[in-house]
Amino acid sequence: MEVKNLTSLIIEPTNTCNLRCRFCFVTEGMERKEGFMDLELFKKIIDDSPNLEHLCMHNWGEPLLHKDIFKMFKYAHNAGVPWIVMNTNGTLLTDKMIDKIIDSPLNIIRFSIDGSAETFKAVRGVELEKIERAIIKIKEKKETRRPELSIGVVFTVEESTQNDAEEFIAYWKEIADHIRLQPELIQSPRVEVCPEPFGKDYGKLAVLWDGTVIPCCVDYNATLTLGNAWDNRVTDIWQGHAINQLREQHLSGNFPKVCTNCNECTTEKAPKRFFYEADLA
Repeated sequence: MEVKNLTSLIIEPTNTCNLRCRFCFVTEGMERKEGFMDLELFKKIIDDSPNLEHLCMHNWGEPLLHKDIFKMFKYAHNAGVPWIVMNTNGTLLTDKMIDKIIDSPLNIIRFSIDGSAETFKAVRGVELEKIERAIIKIKEKKETRRPELSIGVVFTVEESTQNDAEEFIAYWKEIADHIRLQPELIQSPRVEVCPEPFGKDYGKLAVLWDGTVIPCCVDYNATLTLGNAWDNRVTDIWQGHAINQLREQHLSGNFPKVCTNCNECTTEKAPKRFFYEADLA
């Protein structure tokens, strides 16, 4: 099976979050230590990745809690990374924070909005109205100051909330530039090869706040450690022994434990992310 070139990274500024969402492993399941990525480590990762095309500045945790997040955006941009993306829960969007976002080189900002206001409150424990007002404020400001900033909303679809999808799309298409529906992660048996160790559309690794490199964001407890960005270039880790061994395990169907139980809920509203959509060749 072809291994794609490594052109994308997920970087975890922090795994600390100010919310305790119902389906999130930060709320229940994550056992690794909480912390914040050192700015010098971030710079090293970027310097070690000269062919990086796409940088996701979020993983487990709320990235806007990191005091140096805007320095990180600037450093990556100045290093030539063409696409910088951040997902946020939207709870920290003061007027000052909104202005920083508009003035930053961030290309895409996405907000985690799960269905209706009632569903959002049930899942995330906060009111949607305040966050929606902040999103609209960003939209108004960016249209005059930086229209190229793209605003998106992400709906993590559960089987119990998939009926909200049509109404969600109809409402948010008038506000957001793009809408993404993704199925909820669940624990159930996997029987197919996962594309993540090979690169589904492009090669991608996740770097946690302490430098630990893992093959996929689903490995929230870092049980499949491939190396550490303090010690190795991520480009070398992508070609290293640990990930090659993982690839062989997937091809043989002898999945490691975290992969064996990795799945997504079945819904007609959102295609699965961690599965191939076509026959393997």
